Amino acid sequence: MNQAIQFIDRLEFREPDHQLVFFAQVSGMLVECVIQVNTLKLTDESHATEYFEKYRFDYEERAEELIEEESYNSAGQIEVSLLT
Repeated sequence: MNQAIQFIDRLEFREPDHQLVFFAQVSGMLVECVIQVNTLKLTDESHATEYFEKYRFDYEERAEELIEEESYNSAGQIEVSLLT
């Protein structure tokens, strides 16, 4: 695990955009890690949180790889693919 990357205990379900957003601190900067979840049919924040907690470590591991590769989108976010 990279010491310069820390995942914080914060999760947002952006229902209109069908996104789950979790956050990493990278060398002191807050980075949004975005998962498009439109195919999951998550109905509310509690369902979204339950889903994310089930796969948290897999998503954080993938996000860490993308951060290390500096794979930021134009908005400065990390786009993490939905696990299958």
